[in-house]
Amino acid sequence: MEKICVIIPCYNEAQRLELEVFREFVGREERFDFCFVNDGSQDNTSEVLRRAVELEPGRFLLVDNADNRGKAEAVRSGMLYVSSLNRYKIVGYLDADLATPLEDLYLLAEVMDRKPGVCMTMGARLKRLGANVQRKAYRHYLGRGFATLVSMLYQLPVYDSQCGAKLLKSELIPVGFSEEFRSGWLFDVELILRIREKHADYDRIIHEVPLNTWVEKGDSRIKFKHLLKMPKELFNIYCRYMGSE
Repeated sequence: MEKICVIIPCYNEAQRLELEVFREFVGREERFDFCFVNDGSQDNTSEVLRRAVELEPGRFLLVDNADNRGKAEAVRSGMLYVSSLNRYKIVGYLDADLATPLEDLYLLAEVMDRKPGVCMTMGARLKRLGANVQRKAYRHYLGRGFATLVSMLYQLPVYDSQCGAKLLKSELIPVGFSEEFRSGWLFDVELILRIREKHADYDRIIHEVPLNTWVEKGDSRIKFKHLLKMPKELFNIYCRYMGSE
């Protein structure tokens, strides 16, 4: 099976990053490596990550950004670094709080293994029988409203663009990550739009995969000020990718 590296963007994660969970996972699963990106943290995240990389050489990688650039740029810098290594056929990203457990990465990878034409898999937080999806009601309905808006505004048949669990084949990295994103928090939408620009069959090569588990963590990094910026960012993205339609 093809090796996979998963980007973990980190900002002030020294106290809550469960590194032992990551170590146990790579200890029993040879396929997955992890690249932690310190996004200019103000605590001792950088030191914690450096020690972790020393304990798991080759399995843990580190990108240590001196300045805080936001999640989009943290993921992008990790993607470009991992791509430069030419070691991985599949690269992805996952939120550091492990709201999506590491085991659900198997679900995303399995679809790509089973369907060679699929170049990107996206986790979907779909509450259903047999799944453990825990999310506050107001966040669920805000998320559904946002997803509907994105679907209508950008003509994207996507259920959950904002889920922080995604895998993609390395051939898509130049398409999706060569340029900086216009939005620090809505970059997932922009990523899909970039792929659509280059691949008319984007709805065939991108698949959403319902997660078995997603448990909301209390310390959300999306603040009210970010919500206030979203209308402008949605408009800027629309002008860039839909203006000529």
